[in-house]
Amino acid sequence: MKANNVVVLAGQPNTGKSSIFNRLTGSNQHVGNWPGKTIEKKEGAFKFKGHPYQLVDLPGTYSLTANSAEEIITRDYIIKKHPDVLVVVVDASQLERTLYLAAETSMLQVKIIVALNMTDIAEKEGRKICHEAMGKQMGVMVIPMVASKNIGFSELLEAIKASVENHDPDEKSIQQEFEGEVLARLNEVKSLIKGLVPSPFTEDWMALKLMEDDREAREIMRKRLGPDQCLHLDKIINNGLALLVADSRYKWIQKIIDTSETKSHDTKSLLDKRNKFDKVATHPVWGMFVALGILFFAIVAAMSIGSLGLPFLKTVSLVSDGARILLEPGPEWLSSMMADGLIVGVGIATALSFFLMGVFIVVGFLEDVGYLPRLAYVFDLFMHGIGLHGKSFMPFLMGFCCNISGVLGTRVVDSWRQRLITVLLIPIIPCYGIWAVVSFIGTIFFGVKTPMVVFALLITAALHLALTSFLLRRFIVKGESTGLIMELPPYHKPNFKTIWTYAWTNEKGYLKRGFSIIAMASFIVWFFSYFPEGKIETSFLASTGSFLNPIGNLMGCDWKLMAALIVAVVAKESALPAIAILYGTGQGLSSITGLASVTPGGEHTHNELASILMQSISPESALAFLFALTFSIPCSATISVLYTETRSLKWTAGASAYYTLSSLVAGILAYQAALLIF
Repeated sequence: MKANNVVVLAGQPNTGKSSIFNRLTGSNQHVGNWPGKTIEKKEGAFKFKGHPYQLVDLPGTYSLTANSAEEIITRDYIIKKHPDVLVVVVDASQLERTLYLAAETSMLQVKIIVALNMTDIAEKEGRKICHEAMGKQMGVMVIPMVASKNIGFSELLEAIKASVENHDPDEKSIQQEFEGEVLARLNEVKSLIKGLVPSPFTEDWMALKLMEDDREAREIMRKRLGPDQCLHLDKIINNGLALLVADSRYKWIQKIIDTSETKSHDTKSLLDKRNKFDKVATHPVWGMFVALGILFFAIVAAMSIGSLGLPFLKTVSLVSDGARILLEPGPEWLSSMMADGLIVGVGIATALSFFLMGVFIVVGFLEDVGYLPRLAYVFDLFMHGIGLHGKSFMPFLMGFCCNISGVLGTRVVDSWRQRLITVLLIPIIPCYGIWAVVSFIGTIFFGVKTPMVVFALLITAALHLALTSFLLRRFIVKGESTGLIMELPPYHKPNFKTIWTYAWTNEKGYLKRGFSIIAMASFIVWFFSYFPEGKIETSFLASTGSFLNPIGNLMGCDWKLMAALIVAVVAKESALPAIAILYGTGQGLSSITGLASVTPGGEHTHNELASILMQSISPESALAFLFALTFSIPCSATISVLYTETRSLKWTAGASAYYTLSSLVAGILAYQAALLIF
C-alpha cells in the first residue's frame, strides 16, 4: 500500500456527501478554492488500520458533462489525477436521479465504490434495497449507509482498504450495457477517433462524450480530426443522439432498481404524506407566504444567536476604559490608540463574528433539511425582474440584516457570472445599521412621516438594483444569463453535527480573512480622527469633510455631515455617534466606532441631541444625508469580504468607486426633491 492513498467523494447535491467527508476527516480538514476557480475545495485526511488516506470532496454535480465549473472540476480530477478510489454517493430514497452520476463513471478507468446513503429514509418510504443484488448488477461494491447516524462507516472503510490493496489493472468499474442504435453509434464513433484520443482520456469515454455533444470533447477532437472526419462525426452524432444516450442510462438505472428494490403497498401513501407540505411550500402564491414565515423565524433565530455577543461589547468597553487608565501616565495618543483604535477595532470584528455565526447556523439548517432550494424556486420569478435567478434571493435577504452575510451567502449561487453580479449588487440592500440611523434621524426630522421616507428609500433601492444589474449585465459582466436548473431534494431530519461543521467552516473563513482587515480599518479611522492635534474637530477627518464642502453644498450637507458619511465606512451605524461628537453632544472618540450609541437615558439624552440637530440641520439636508448614507460605499467589513469573495482588487475598487458616486447622486437628487416638497 502507498504512503498516502487518494480517495475522492463524488455525488449529486443533497446526497449526504458532506456528512461522510466530515465524519471521516473530523477536524483534520481544510477548505480553500480550486486553482483559478471560486468553487470551494475541501480536502482532509484519515487513518484506517494504520494506513493513511487523503480524502478529496469533489463539488456536488449532477453529471460529468462540461456545462459548469463543478462538472469540469469533478471529471478533470477523476480523469487526470487518477485517484486510488472513487466513492460515488447516492441517495437510496432517490435512486432514479442519483444513480445517474454513477452511470456516467462507467467508462472511467478508476476503482469505484457506491455509498448507498439514506437507507433509513428509503425504508420509511416502504423501499427495501438489496445492496448485494445492486452490487452484482453494477459490478462494484455497494455499501448501505446512514451517514447522519454514523451507520455503515466501518464497512465503507473496509471497502476502501480492499479497493486500494487490489492492484488488478484489468478491474472494470460499473458495467453499463448499451443496446440498439446507441451501441451502433458508439462503435462507429470509436472507429472514427481510434488512435487519436489524447491521454489521459480513453476512446470509450471520448466517444460517449462526443455522442452527448460535450463542448470540451468536441474542442479536443476537432483539433485532431480532419475536415472530412469532422463532417462524418457531425453526421453520426446529430438528430438528438444525446437524448438517446440519456434514455439508455435511465433504462440501465431502472433495470438495477427493478432487480434490487422491493416496495411495500403503502409506499405511495407515505410519499404522498411527505409531499403534502411541499405542494404548499412550492405553490406560486401560498409558497410565498410559507417562505416569508420561515424567513421571519430564521432571521429571529440568527439575530438571537448573534445577540449572544452583546455582553462582549460591554467587556470591550471595560477593557478600553481600563487601557485608558493604565496608559494615562504616558502620551495621550498612545492611550487613545489602544483604547479607541486597536481594542475597539478588535471588538467590532469579534462582535460581528457572533452575528455571522448565527447566520451560518441558520443557513446550514435550512440547507440540511432541504428547504433552501425551495426558497430559490419560489422567488425565481421575482429575481428574473432584475436579471438574476432565484438562488440570488437568499443573499439579498441576508443583506437586509448585514451586507457581510449577504456577500458570503452568494456561495449558494452556482454560476460565477450570476454570483459576481449578486455580490456587486448586495451593497444596495440597506442593512440593519442603516435602518438604525434612518429610524433615529427620521424620528427627529420627519416624525410620523418617517414611514414615507422609509418607503421612498425602498423604492429607490429597487430602482437602483434594477439599473445597476442592467449596467453590469450589458456592459461589464457580459455573458449569457443562465436559468434556474435545480433539484428539490426530499426533506431530511437535521444533522446538527453537519450543520455545526458547515457553520464553523465558514466562520473560520471569516476569522482567517476578514477579522484582521476589519480591525485594521477601525484603527485607520481612529488615526484620521485623532491626528494631528488629538481633536476630531481639527483632525484629518474633519479636513477631508471640509474638502468635500463643494459637493456637500449640492446636498445641503455641511462638513460635519460629510465627515459622518466618511466615518460610516467603518459601520453604517457609526454615523450616529459621529454626528453626536461633531455637533458637540458626544464625549470621547470611542463612540465613533459604533460600540457606543446615543440613546435615551445616556449621558446625553435623545431630546438634547434632537434639539441641537434640529438647530444645526435642515429637514432637506437630513433627507439628503439619509439617501447618501443608504446608497454609499459599503462599510469596511463588507469591502473586505467583497475582496475575499471575488479575490479581485479591480472589482472591489470598482464597486467602492461606483457606490461612492451613487451616494453623491442620491444625496443631490434627494436634496433637490426635498426643496420642492418641504
